[in-house]
Amino acid sequence: MKNTERIYKSLFLLIITLLASSCSDEFLEEVPKDFLVSENAFTDSEGFEAGIASLHRSARDIWTHADGTNAAVLMGLGSDLAYYHYGNGSVQRMNYEGLSSDDGVAAIYWNMMYALIKDANVIISRAEDASVDWENDNQKTEIIAEATFFRAYAYRILVQLFGGVPILDFENTGILNDVQRASKSETYQFIIDDLRYCTQNLPYEEKESGRISKAAAFHLLAEAYVATEQWQLAIDASSTVINDPNYELMTERFGSRSGEPGDVYWDLFRIGNQNRVSGNKETIWAVQLEWETQGGGYNTGGRGINLERAWTPYRSSLRDPDNKNGFEVNDEYGRGVGFCTPTDYLAYTIWDINQDDAYDEDMRNSLNNIHRVERGQFIYDRPSSAYFGTPMTLETALPQSPAAWFPVFIKNVTPNNHPGGVINQGRIWRDHYVMRLAETYLLRAEAYLGAGELGLAAADINKVRERANAELITNSDVDLDFILDERARELSMEELRTLTLQRLGLQYERTRDLNFKAGPTIAPHNNLWPIPQTDIDLNTGAVLEQNPGY
Repeated sequence: MKNTERIYKSLFLLIITLLASSCSDEFLEEVPKDFLVSENAFTDSEGFEAGIASLHRSARDIWTHADGTNAAVLMGLGSDLAYYHYGNGSVQRMNYEGLSSDDGVAAIYWNMMYALIKDANVIISRAEDASVDWENDNQKTEIIAEATFFRAYAYRILVQLFGGVPILDFENTGILNDVQRASKSETYQFIIDDLRYCTQNLPYEEKESGRISKAAAFHLLAEAYVATEQWQLAIDASSTVINDPNYELMTERFGSRSGEPGDVYWDLFRIGNQNRVSGNKETIWAVQLEWETQGGGYNTGGRGINLERAWTPYRSSLRDPDNKNGFEVNDEYGRGVGFCTPTDYLAYTIWDINQDDAYDEDMRNSLNNIHRVERGQFIYDRPSSAYFGTPMTLETALPQSPAAWFPVFIKNVTPNNHPGGVINQGRIWRDHYVMRLAETYLLRAEAYLGAGELGLAAADINKVRERANAELITNSDVDLDFILDERARELSMEELRTLTLQRLGLQYERTRDLNFKAGPTIAPHNNLWPIPQTDIDLNTGAVLEQNPGY
């Protein structure tokens, strides 16, 4: 994707406008020649490649949107994984009792996904024009398939957040004010149909880093089949990826910093290691970010992912035993402010499987990958502190805000490697996994569980646990809660946890039981988000039904 954005940077900013300008009133029928609209941009392969780059950028916005409204919520803020420590009030998903049809976060994701669908539909429609000058016979098919994938991906987010939604499979050239919601099953069937087309027509290998391949379509198709309880089809789709020799879990040290102390799980999250060109055969799809690159960095109009800022503690606010500042913002941990404070479930419970030891041997919880006050890993680093160079004790930390001393998940930071310095908004410019093979194994385990094949489900979970040097499980350990625990251990701050829980109808139950701040406010109807009231009001030609409870 980085190459595409550089090559077409002159088109990149304009393509957003042209995808939105497909009006066909008679007085506009003349084709402009000195600026870009749909009629003159989608005439050759270059224009379509720029359009695909725009879809990638729009999809990346899921993770790089403004603080509080971006993927921090979708990654689990206000669910079983994290809470906002600094108070509730109107903070997103911390006061479910205040969640209404005017909710801003719901409106943002509704609008983002329908904008992505609209843009994908323009590309799909325009690609069928016989006058387009394609480079080769396969390019048209692959362009349509990649746009179709993004349409399916957008509907996947919509159906899991809102339930059944209006299905638009055409280029809109006018004003739509009479849409009606499809059922949830109809929406999933539309997703499945789109993805089946993609599995047949996308390339086997990504054309360049970040591009969509057959494996991404099969992975997403497996999830759609799991969501619709079509267990064998889900098993078949996920097995297509798992059995492909081009994909495998990384089990040996690799990549840009493999010569430093660490382990293979640590390597997975170092800058430069997410794309397949780095030797990472686990990656299925990673969105592309790069500091000071057109479309991908802070100084060029892009935004990094706020994993570090949101999911890393506010260490620099911690006081030493003399009640003086003991820590500084540094290049190891970056500029965390702890917006997303992990629940006890994520920070502690899931790492104590046998309840007989505070920390098992799981690599994902190793000294390399989670730094904890309890382990003596918070070292006073402010030279003016009398305790400089010594570890903070739990006794000193406990009276202070948990948002300042919760465990540091090193996957969320770029230790001693912050492009532009540590004061770059606390964001990181590292390519971000959307799909990797570890999740495919856990999806297939979920399908095997649904099919009653507990032994095969355990084997898939153990494949992931074996890489992590974690204790292997038996058939009797397998249930949906355990799979969700394993997803939290392996995929926290990667997967969009809210989508997973709402796909399963478990957002209410698990938030109630595992999030002490948001839990008391949540109700069963919050397993779905509210349809934005603005869209309901503007849809004057038909009834756009609201979800119950809003």
